[in-house]
Amino acid sequence: MLMEIYLSEEKAKKNNIDINACYQKINHYFLDRGVKIKAPGVYQGIKSDFGTFVTAQMQLPDTNWFLKIVDQWYISYFGDNPDSPEFREDALKSYYEVEAMV
Repeated sequence: MLMEIYLSEEKAKKNNIDINACYQKINHYFLDRGVKIKAPGVYQGIKSDFGTFVTAQMQLPDTNWFLKIVDQWYISYFGDNPDSPEFREDALKSYYEVEAMV
């Protein structure tokens, strides 16, 4: 399981938001739940971290800053073993599709 969150410095400046503080908040959320940071903005978990990733996917858009500065946002699900196929979803696109239906 992998979540990739790429925040835009340009959007952050435009909205007067500290991008580093936002990454720190996201890092804190995942690290407190035992999820590894694979690279800046990239969080890697295991099957038991599914709830953590789903909660992040549901709650990040509810913050007062995330949608204003997110540039790209993906979530990848893996099967039970390393040979299982990967499913990578554009979480930002999915969010807006669901919002449009509601």
